[in-house]
Amino acid sequence: MKSALFGIGIVVVSFVAAIVAASAAWVFWDAWKASDRDAFRALVGAFSGAFFAYVFVRFADGFKKVYDRKEKNHTALVRLQHYINDCLNITSDNLFIADDCVKVFNEQRLQAGELSIYMNVFHEYPIDRELLIGLTNIKFLNEVYSLNVEFSKLNDSMATVDRAYAQVRDAFVAKHFDEAVYLLNARRTRERCVELRGYLLQTKQELIRLFAVTNLLLRDPPFLVRVIRSLTQTAYPKDFDAALGPEVARVTSEMEGIAQASAQRILAAQNSVAQPPGAADAAKAPRR
Repeated sequence: MKSALFGIGIVVVSFVAAIVAASAAWVFWDAWKASDRDAFRALVGAFSGAFFAYVFVRFADGFKKVYDRKEKNHTALVRLQHYINDCLNITSDNLFIADDCVKVFNEQRLQAGELSIYMNVFHEYPIDRELLIGLTNIKFLNEVYSLNVEFSKLNDSMATVDRAYAQVRDAFVAKHFDEAVYLLNARRTRERCVELRGYLLQTKQELIRLFAVTNLLLRDPPFLVRVIRSLTQTAYPKDFDAALGPEVARVTSEMEGIAQASAQRILAAQNSVAQPPGAADAAKAPRR
């Protein structure tokens, strides 16, 4: 059905194009045969001006769309770098939580009868699907899409581990079951954290690789971005390292002074609160 409709559309467009071409040829032929050659020259000049104006406008519009698309891709890559940085930070936090949970539910501690209660939970990954719209590299787009899919699965897995242990912890604190059941579920939670740690390490490596890919793709910025970079300061000046040390010392001194003044105000407020009622008024009363 689609092939038939496509064929009908091609026939209709061809028929309309043939009518337009025949009409234009007839007009030019009629003007050529006429005795007034000035009219023919005017017709050709008007047609040529309109034709080339149309061609230039279409070319300019096409080039603008290409440049806008490239600039949008550059902006998406910059945003993607910030997004990957945030995800790397979240991955480091989740790796710490997984390792800490394994330490808390260490087998030696459990066998020694230590019934530890773990309160930390995993952090959810944000999923930004709008970044995919601005990317032009199809292969890289598919890789980022696959990363979002992995984030979704990881979020579900981490939420399941947190929810399962939270139910066991709350039930054990409420004394709904004995220590043996809690130890069994603690070991299961530890095993799940070990499994999650493997996935988190794999995710970390994938994030680092995608960050490196964005660095390489950002080496070909749009023309105006290059002009802006050349006209603005994008690096430290030559004497920056020599001036940095004294500036750090000055800022540190100012912060210490502010901290001391704040501590004195807090101490004064504490002393005024500690005084009995009427002591402050008595201290301020003039001597006779």
